[in-house]
Amino acid sequence: MIDRQRTAMTRINLSKPVALAMQQAVLSPEQTFFDYGCGRGGDIQRLTESGYKASGWDPAFAPDSPKSSADVVNLGYVINVIEDPRERVQTLEAAWQLTQQVLVVSARPDWEANSIQGKPFRDGFLTSTGTFQRFYAQQELKDWI
Repeated sequence: MIDRQRTAMTRINLSKPVALAMQQAVLSPEQTFFDYGCGRGGDIQRLTESGYKASGWDPAFAPDSPKSSADVVNLGYVINVIEDPRERVQTLEAAWQLTQQVLVVSARPDWEANSIQGKPFRDGFLTSTGTFQRFYAQQELKDWI
C-alpha cells in the first residue's frame, strides 16, 4: 500500500507553482483560488493571509473540505504521486471541471529522479519511504495535459 499523504510537504513559503502564478499575473487578489490536493494547506494559508480568496481540498489532510470551482485551480505536485495512470487522468479532469479561468498543473521534473532512492515501479519509482513518484520531462507533461 502506497501512503500518498507522506509526500505532503510542510512549507514556510509559497510553493513554486503558486509563486510563479502570482509573479506572472496568472493569479491576482481579485481572483478566487482553489488548491486541488492542497496537502497540509500551506499555500492556502499564505494566500489567505495576503488577502486572497483561497480554499482547497485534499484526500488525506482536508477530505471534508468542499471541492469548489474557482478562477484559478492549482494541481500542484499531485499527479506525480498517483501510481495509477487512469487515476491521474481522472484527477486532471476533476480539477479542470472546477476551473473557471486557469488550471495550473505542475509535477516533479525528470532531472530530479536522480535525487531519490528507490526502485522502478509501474511508470515511476517506489521511494525508500514507501511513496510513489512519477517524474516528467517538460514536453512530456505538456503533451499529457
